Amino acid sequence: MNYTQRIAALRTELQKKKLDAFVSSFLPNIRYLTGFSGSDALYIVTASRSVFLTDFRYREQSQTEVHADEKIIGKGSLIEFAASKKIFSSLKRISFEKDHLSVAQFSEMKKLVNGKKLVAAAGIVEHLRAVKDNGEIALIKKAVEITDRVFQKILGMIKPGISELEISAEISYLHKKFGAENDAFDTIVASGVRGSLPHGIATEKKIKNGEFVTLDFGCIYHGYHSDMTRTVCVGNPSADMKKVYRIVSDAQQKALKVAAPSVFAKKVDSAARSHIASKGYGKFFGHSLGHGVGLEIHEHLRLRSTSKEKLSAGNVVTIEPGIYLPRKFGVRIEDMVVIREKGCEVLTSSPKELIII
Repeated sequence: MNYTQRIAALRTELQKKKLDAFVSSFLPNIRYLTGFSGSDALYIVTASRSVFLTDFRYREQSQTEVHADEKIIGKGSLIEFAASKKIFSSLKRISFEKDHLSVAQFSEMKKLVNGKKLVAAAGIVEHLRAVKDNGEIALIKKAVEITDRVFQKILGMIKPGISELEISAEISYLHKKFGAENDAFDTIVASGVRGSLPHGIATEKKIKNGEFVTLDFGCIYHGYHSDMTRTVCVGNPSADMKKVYRIVSDAQQKALKVAAPSVFAKKVDSAARSHIASKGYGKFFGHSLGHGVGLEIHEHLRLRSTSKEKLSAGNVVTIEPGIYLPRKFGVRIEDMVVIREKGCEVLTSSPKELIII
């Protein structure tokens, strides 16, 4: 990872906004800028220095992980400790992350910087993070490979009588067995009528013959996330189930064909949404088409009808249309893709034709 380039890009943004410093306590942003993977830190960037603060638990870890001009082991409140070291003394306009700083932290910072101008900032680092470098894409690909491998294994245990929780537990076990740090989020296993719940977290419900089972899961590998959804059928699907599955599959293919640099995110969303609407199921597709993935499972940018953003080469996003029919069933198909110079590369390799178990 080229942390020097990342800090240079951040300083360029600070200069544009006439800011003297950037203060972050948001761990995904700190990891992106420094490499730190621990649970407590403060990071301050000015035009001439970068200062990383953490507590004694991470003394050794920070020495090997962290890229910063200065590394300080503090105690108690890191904001208070930074102030005591006079890190803020020569600064005038200090930016803080308004989306991540608590009211208590803001009040503390305001008191400690002695009346200096505090400027609320949003999305400065998140916009930088949205375009992945080759190293990040390699880690994301590894996370996706692990999740693809888990899917192949999990198909062998899905059958009538097994519970959603059993499947979820096996997914978590296999993720770690194959090298992941953890699940990327609470695994979704939604069978039968529960498939109409877009975020149907696994329950004790047992799977029955003739039901769809929607599996939405992912893992974390060296901090980077994967995210995939497949809907399979246990036993023979009805004609209605086959029809809806085909509509969702076609909608996803239409979106994949549109996704490319300089294309508005809302146009990709529209490619899938308009197809589903044309088949009479528009009101049953209520969520956005996709989202960025990286150091967080949901990050900038969003593929939705209200988005004003354009895609760029290096964006990694999900494409996940769905149809959810209350008290009947649901279908969602989700891939992760990286935007390339002339289109998009699908990272997920698991089959998308309807799998009947």
